[in-house]
Amino acid sequence: MAHLDDRAHAPAPRRQQPFTLYAAGGRVYARNLDQKVIDLGELRQDGSAWRYRLDGNQQSGQGFSTAEEALRDIGGHLRFLWLDGQFTAVADARDGDTLNLDGVPEVEILLDELKPGEPMVDASV
Repeated sequence: MAHLDDRAHAPAPRRQQPFTLYAAGGRVYARNLDQKVIDLGELRQDGSAWRYRLDGNQQSGQGFSTAEEALRDIGGHLRFLWLDGQFTAVADARDGDTLNLDGVPEVEILLDELKPGEPMVDASV
């Protein structure tokens, strides 16, 4: 009887990329592994609740009790291809030397990259 190697038929593990999301100056920023920082959109507090709207895809959310909660919600909706495209298309926010992310609310996220053979198209863009 032929022996089948289970590892040969197991799906390839998904690679993940870390990103950090920041809330600073009424904006949400993202940093990638290359340390590039980009501005993703608005993140503001209205009264006691936080709301956001991303510039690139108009994703929005509201009613969050903290900036970190809003950042976690943003991170839960981001897709690798979309965010990676933003890092290609948007200038580094640190170029103006006025951005200071020291001590601001931040959340680390991991986004799945594509599996081998998975289409490089993101219909959510």
